[in-house]
Amino acid sequence: MANEGVSLELTLSCSSSSTSGKSGECCSSEEKEVSKRRHQDRNQAFKIAGMKVYSPSEEEEEKKLSTRLKLYEDSWTIKKVLTNSDVNGSSRLLLSTHVIEEQIIKRMRMEQMSLTEKIYSNEGARIRVLDYDTNMSEYELTLKRWPSTGSFVFVNNWKRDFQKRRGLKCDDEIGMLWDPFHSLLWFRVLHRGPYMTTAVQY
Repeated sequence: MANEGVSLELTLSCSSSSTSGKSGECCSSEEKEVSKRRHQDRNQAFKIAGMKVYSPSEEEEEKKLSTRLKLYEDSWTIKKVLTNSDVNGSSRLLLSTHVIEEQIIKRMRMEQMSLTEKIYSNEGARIRVLDYDTNMSEYELTLKRWPSTGSFVFVNNWKRDFQKRRGLKCDDEIGMLWDPFHSLLWFRVLHRGPYMTTAVQY
């Protein structure tokens, strides 16, 4: 009887140990699966958190930033080293016929053709101009053909909004780029000129 008791205890002990081991393996597998799902959920939460919801003003700033990056990579198709007549108070910026026709008029879309007609008229066409250097501040200039020479000029507020505001001087180089998708002209000061200074004699 004593031997049978020992045998029974050993059998129960082995059975219990075996069952416990399987249970442990099962729990370990389930824990790994839960941990994996939690890790995936956490990654997904981080991704969602990174998808910022922009307010209208933030969206506008984001668009401006995108445009700035694009312009930074693009070449400024219209470039001019300013002459004395551009900054001497004549209130106009003179550009050649070839430059305006090739870089602005020919790049206009079909729906912008009404602007072309005005450019060649005495009235001229009002053109929106964004200053790339000053947080894309917006201005307006009139582009028209100069009857006596056939060249083109930007008038109306050139002196106030560009020459004086940006402190433009003779030999400064400016750049412009026509944006056909927004019907506007981009403006930037590319280089400042080597201004002559008069030495003071003592």
